[in-house]
Amino acid sequence: MERIKRNNYIAQVSSLLGKGEAVVLTGHRRAGKSCILELLSDELSADGNVIYIDMEDPANADLTSFRELSEKIKAGVVEGCRNYVLIDEVQEVEEFEKALRYWVKQDGVDVVVTGSNAAMLSSDIANSFAGRYHRVHVSSLDYREFLLFYGLEDSDNAFSQYLRWGGLPFLYRVPLEDERTRTEYLGSIYDTIFVKDIVRRKNVRNVALLDNLARFVADNSGKVFSANSIAKYLKGSNLAVSANTVSEYMDALCDTYMIDRVKRYDIKGKSVFEQQDKYYFEDLGLRNYLCRDKRSLDMEKVLEGAVYLKLKRSGYDVYVGQLNGKEIDFVARRGDELIYVQVALQVSGEETYEREFGNLKQIKDNYPKYVVTMDPNVGLIHDSGIVACSARQFLLNS
Repeated sequence: MERIKRNNYIAQVSSLLGKGEAVVLTGHRRAGKSCILELLSDELSADGNVIYIDMEDPANADLTSFRELSEKIKAGVVEGCRNYVLIDEVQEVEEFEKALRYWVKQDGVDVVVTGSNAAMLSSDIANSFAGRYHRVHVSSLDYREFLLFYGLEDSDNAFSQYLRWGGLPFLYRVPLEDERTRTEYLGSIYDTIFVKDIVRRKNVRNVALLDNLARFVADNSGKVFSANSIAKYLKGSNLAVSANTVSEYMDALCDTYMIDRVKRYDIKGKSVFEQQDKYYFEDLGLRNYLCRDKRSLDMEKVLEGAVYLKLKRSGYDVYVGQLNGKEIDFVARRGDELIYVQVALQVSGEETYEREFGNLKQIKDNYPKYVVTMDPNVGLIHDSGIVACSARQFLLNS
């Protein structure tokens, strides 16, 4: 089956080449990093020599140290032309950054790697690179890409399918009506992340606790909580565990890029709170898989997660807003830009209308303010300069 290009990522990576710095593609497993690297290899082969190393290929099982990796690269370099070193899942090589630090300094060599574990970009490794790298985060398909991959027109039904199944690129090969196969695939990805990227790499001892935490976050997506509050909840469920252990395991979940931690932002004081965060899954399908035994998917939580992913994909730094005891779902910054976003399934009820619009009205600056909703009457609502727009329209905007 022909691969569909994600041209924005190809263009972003291409613009960073030739600057004497490594390019690191990050993201959770099966978000599409490998495919992007393969497509990049096809394009770059016309301009120079490509050295492509797939660390999940059994043929490369002997590349376990940075020395062996460096020798592999050296054997593939061709003198007198541009060399592109592309390495998939580079975190499988111990101390890989030592090899990359050497090769990124060599004239005529560009280095692009992928990795599924946030630990590969820890402060220690950042210091090893001495700042000589660019990070490009690869996300699951957004709604616009979902329509492209599936060959669909924008519609209520297409949007519902996106909210339910999320954007793992491989799933477009499985018919939408084949719910069993699609669910099994999501389960296999979760198991791979859970076992390979967390349990094995982090040497997790309490596997049941880690699984319970992932399911707790899925069920409470978009709610503010802390390690202490989770520990108290687990204690009530006869799972006694310390807040420190909860915090450590939550860090492990976030390190896989499966779950994002979103800080709270004091709009009045212009500061970030250090406790009680929100968490969102980087793929809606994975979140819904963990909640599949619930009577419903709780579409308001799913919609809020979709809006968060849209803001993040658009290059915003995203926070949860706090103002005078009221919550603003998202405060999003991008350079000098700032926007405020509230998310609600419906806004036609008086109580819901007052909560969503009233909270935004309390913000006295002139930055754009939005209410994103699936309410069919959204086009009839205008209030105090606040823009109410349909969720489909918001997610399709560039």
